[in-house]
Amino acid sequence: MQYWRNNLFQGTPVKQASLTNYYQTKAKTPLVIAMDAEWGLGMRLDSTIDFPRQMMLGAVQNPDMIYEMGENIAWQLRRMGVHINFAPVVDINNNPDNPVISNRSFGEDRQLVSSLSMAYMMGLQNHHIFAVAKHFPGHGDTNSDSHFDLPVINKEFSRIDSIELYPFKHLIAGNLGGIMIAHLNIPSLDSTSGLPATLSKK
Repeated sequence: MQYWRNNLFQGTPVKQASLTNYYQTKAKTPLVIAMDAEWGLGMRLDSTIDFPRQMMLGAVQNPDMIYEMGENIAWQLRRMGVHINFAPVVDINNNPDNPVISNRSFGEDRQLVSSLSMAYMMGLQNHHIFAVAKHFPGHGDTNSDSHFDLPVINKEFSRIDSIELYPFKHLIAGNLGGIMIAHLNIPSLDSTSGLPATLSKK
């Protein structure tokens, strides 16, 4: 079950905690609750703290502070009965025309993105919230929004492996909880015309 702003899960933290508790009492199997909380509860709920976007944190370049942010977000999510955070965004922000990643990325340098994403991930996971890195295999070098279109990444696999996949491999080595796949068409990975990575068997 995931929180979205425009459906049943919206409003104040008190309302959300009450709803979560209600559904848990009705479920025969305990529910696993996930939330898109890249910059905290404020991404989906009102009357809550908005932490800085990842681009600002990338400019600061302070892993200890980012770890502490992850710790605080984890504490708030646990108070809400949430188990999984769909964060961090580990996309390399290397296309200035990208309409959807932008300030959600730590930056355009793969090592910086990897280092700061690791700090955020550890802040969450050391405090009992699973982190889910996104958007695999990399949404940074696109010029359209995959919520409304199917972006095509016409890059060789060697380039994707060395740039876009770099942070994912780094976090996986650090025991990342999960990965969110992006709706991207990547011919070098699967030549099936118009097929998003989310549906590819490769």
